Amino acid sequence: MRPVVHLDNVTKRYPNVTALENVSLEIPPGVVCALLGANGAGKTTAIRILLGLEQVDSGTASVLGIDSSTGGLEIRSRVGYVAERPTLYDWMTVEEIGWFAAGFYPLGYAETYNRYIRRFGLDARKRIRELSKGMRAKVALSLSLAHSPDLLILDEPTEGLAPIVVRQIFDKLKELRSEGMTMLLVEQNFHFATRLSDTASIFGRGQCVWNGTCEALRSDTELHEKWLGV
Repeated sequence: MRPVVHLDNVTKRYPNVTALENVSLEIPPGVVCALLGANGAGKTTAIRILLGLEQVDSGTASVLGIDSSTGGLEIRSRVGYVAERPTLYDWMTVEEIGWFAAGFYPLGYAETYNRYIRRFGLDARKRIRELSKGMRAKVALSLSLAHSPDLLILDEPTEGLAPIVVRQIFDKLKELRSEGMTMLLVEQNFHFATRLSDTASIFGRGQCVWNGTCEALRSDTELHEKWLGV
């Protein structure tokens, strides 16, 4: 079975740092994978490479069988992505930003988006600038899901959010998992990530230092103390 996400010995260097060094990662269909590690470990760089926003220095990357180095536009049209700090046009209302995004996707996007914002209890008439951080996170998640993506990538989706919002996002992601959606979840919240995910990869100093099941990770206190500080 072809993996949804595939990194094969990927290295990415910047002038003063090696962000990734010989990193390999595979996510099969229907699996939720947590990508864990401290800030600067290379997690966001790996996402940008997968989405075709950065080019590798060596190795290969693909999503849904599409080469990330040449097929970034197609990949991004089929992936739902929630960035660590989502860029939202704050002069728009909640409804207007969904209408705007619908112009980039097939028919039905706006209707699906509106269903999501109602489920999250968002006021469609409110401007983005008036929303709390938690409400903005719900808007970003709704935008990323409205085109029924083949893969959902979330970069630190719970950072700085109130516990009740974290719970609501967890419940929605758990529902998507039960429906068979493939997800790549970049998180520093160890308990959130491992309760939701099937597998985990730990990045440290630009390398993938561990791959395995979340069940195995939870039982290995020495491993997460060394690399995750928990």
